[in-house]
Parts: sequence; C-alpha cells; structure tokens
Amino acid sequence: MTSSPPPIAAEIAEQAMHWHFELQEPDVSPATLAAWMAWRQAQPMHEHAWQRAEAFAQRMGDLRNPSQRRLAQAALRPDSSRRSVLKQLSVLMAAGASAWYMKDTALVQDFSADYHSRVGEQRRISLAGDTELQLNTDTAINVATEQNQRRIQLLRGELLITRSNASAGRLLSVHTAQGRLEAQLAQFNVRQRAGLTQVSVYRGELVFSPALLAHPPIILQAGERATFAEAGIVSRQPEPLAIPAWSQGMLVAQDQPLAEFIAELSRYRRGHLTCDPALARLRVSGTFPLADTDKVILAVANTLQLEVEHFTRYWVTLKPRIA
Repeated sequence: MTSSPPPIAAEIAEQAMHWHFELQEPDVSPATLAAWMAWRQAQPMHEHAWQRAEAFAQRMGDLRNPSQRRLAQAALRPDSSRRSVLKQLSVLMAAGASAWYMKDTALVQDFSADYHSRVGEQRRISLAGDTELQLNTDTAINVATEQNQRRIQLLRGELLITRSNASAGRLLSVHTAQGRLEAQLAQFNVRQRAGLTQVSVYRGELVFSPALLAHPPIILQAGERATFAEAGIVSRQPEPLAIPAWSQGMLVAQDQPLAEFIAELSRYRRGHLTCDPALARLRVSGTFPLADTDKVILAVANTLQLEVEHFTRYWVTLKPRIA
C-alpha cells in the first residue's frame, strides 16, 4: 500500500512558489541559482515542496480551457508575482489539484471582477457621473446598477468612495465579507481585512449592517471610523476628516511599531518583506511616497540604523546593523 505524501507547511509552500516565480525572471544570477539549490537541499521537505510546485505550475500551463489557460499564464508572469498571489498559489499548490477550482483566490477575482488594481497601483474610476471610486493597491470589486440602487461588492483590498450626486435618489450599497453599507451623499473609505471590515467617513453619513447582527443598522457620521465583524462592531472611534494618505500616493506613520509599518508597506510591493522579530517594536514616523518602496525601506533602515538583507530581489528582511 502506497502512503500519501506528507502535507506541506504553509511557509514552505510559499517559499517554493516564491522560488518558482524568482526563476521566471530574465537573467537569473548565479547567486540566485545557488541560493535556490541551497534551499532545496536544506531539508527533504523543501525538495518535496519544489517538486509539487513544478507539477502545479505544469498543470496550470496545461489547462485546456482557454480562459483558465489565460489565468494560469498570468499567474506565472513576473508582474503577477505579488504577495497576495504568492500566498494564494501556495495554498492551492499545497492543497492539491482539486483546490485549483476555488473561486476566491486573488487570481480568479482579478479575471472575474469588473475592476481591479495591481499591487502598488491606485486606480480611479467614475461611475455614471455620480460616484467616484479610487482603488488602493491589490483591490478587486464588482459593480451592478439597478433602478433604485448601485451595488458595489468589495472582493478584497481598499476603496475610497465619493458620492457627490445621488442621481434619481438612487441608493449606493457596498457589500463586504462582513456586511453591508449604504449611503446617499457621502465620502468614505472601506477596507477589507482578515475577518474584518474597516470603514472611515469623511463627509456625510452612512449606515452599516454586520451580516449576523439582528439589531437595526448602525449610523456612522463624518469624522468617525468603525471596524466590524459579521457579528457586530469591534471598535468605533474618531477619524480625521482628511482623506487617506494612500489616495495621494503617500504612506504616513506616526510613532508606529516597525512590524506594523512593514506589514502596511508590504501591501504596495511584490514579494516578501519582513523584519527581525527583535526589531518589531522600534517606532517609525514620517511621510513616505509609495511610488518607490525600495527607497522607503532604505530611508527607514538608515533612520533606525538597520541592515537591509536581500535574500533575493523579492525577499527582503530588515535586521540589526552589525557594528
């Protein structure tokens, strides 16, 4: 009787998919090839994960359905090698062939969504003259217009909505994984997080209804921010009336722990960005342009006297500086 192959840990699966993407780059350096081989030889599970990653990539390349083949090829291009896709593909690879048909991966969302933005991109969209949308990095939405309602489904990411003219009294509704928001005239930001929706109101007011909450909808006024789960509100607090810095291509930190700052910055770049756990509580303050995240990393490292370690182009770690 043949035993089934051992399961692959999520971290190792992600590393294997990272190496697969890294080797798709043109002019791979000898140092990168050597690091890849060293990783494969470090432990048997690494080699097992690499073989699974190669088989998974081959399967994607061999898909016969034209739309699926287009999706698979896009997944293998370097410009799709972003953090969220890397994590999603590593889950699919580790889970096995049947998981390819999952409908909630970032890749499937991008090819089925009405609008989406790439990692590091902010995209503006105008809907029929009464609603302006700005998509933050790595965001996907669907939009449907009915007689008395415009419906936006936030599949992932973050969205700034400016509702300046509710034509013919049409209601705007925004649906997330945790509930529903409704507004007539308002400006607000909605972010889909892991198990949570975060909404900030800058002008007007809106109401929201967590999916599992039986009580009446909750009113949120300009100058307020709320975070809610399916079962109800997690937090509610004041919010500055200025629109978010990301909509102006900036990232602002005010005495923010380095680990949190790095997690936020990593949303705007491909690959893996982290810091040594010993540095997690160092504080970061400043206003940083998002157009070049490498410069942001160097600026923070220089300010805090840290080393920037590049394992590969897309695998970067901040570490203590050695005297």
